[in-house]
Amino acid sequence: MKTTNVNPNDLNYDHYAMEKYDADILRVIPGHEDLHKEIEKVVKEYSKNHDIKKIADLGIGTALTAERILKIAPKAKLIAVDFSDQMIGGAKKRLEKYTTEFLLGDYSEIDFGKDFDIVTSVIGIHHQNVEGKKKVFKKIYDSLKPGGIFVFGDLVTYKNKEDTAYNDARHYHHLVENAEDEKSLKEWAYHHKFLNNPSPLEDQVEWLRAIGFKEIKIEYKYLNTALIICTK
Repeated sequence: MKTTNVNPNDLNYDHYAMEKYDADILRVIPGHEDLHKEIEKVVKEYSKNHDIKKIADLGIGTALTAERILKIAPKAKLIAVDFSDQMIGGAKKRLEKYTTEFLLGDYSEIDFGKDFDIVTSVIGIHHQNVEGKKKVFKKIYDSLKPGGIFVFGDLVTYKNKEDTAYNDARHYHHLVENAEDEKSLKEWAYHHKFLNNPSPLEDQVEWLRAIGFKEIKIEYKYLNTALIICTK
């Protein structure tokens, strides 16, 4: 059963040039830059005690996240997964000086490998339904080395409906204030309202714990954007 609720051609980025996508994603995701600053802190701290040899980025997009991680661990091999040719094309340009293997496909369905020190997925798993999220979390857990980390940044909701409604309102306000033009606003507002499929942050933490992650920390939270670091 298909668990991903979109195809590449449903999404704005599949018909955007790399430069347009990059500019838009920075504008429309609340806390995008702060989220990535926290990711850098986590990876730098992890690298003090671990020799980072192998990384997977699930839903790599144009490699905005992967590039920042590889600057910290430049000798690591990266497995880059995305179901969009357009995105992989952008990622190849950005990562040409790093050791990278690109896999075209849906990471909830394909085998992306084992023995990773770090697996990251940023602003992508929210396109999985509940069973899909649980399936992906299990695949990620199984793919990590003992002591490896899952760097999980995504759009979420909350169990408290008032909090969810408030954060949604703030999210749309952010879109109105930051979209480049009316066309972009329409596309990203539609994307958020009809294409995203986020789950409560509290539920996802419980699913990750039930799978077996021994430590789960919420390192960043702003409106609907959250960063969860999970240690195997």
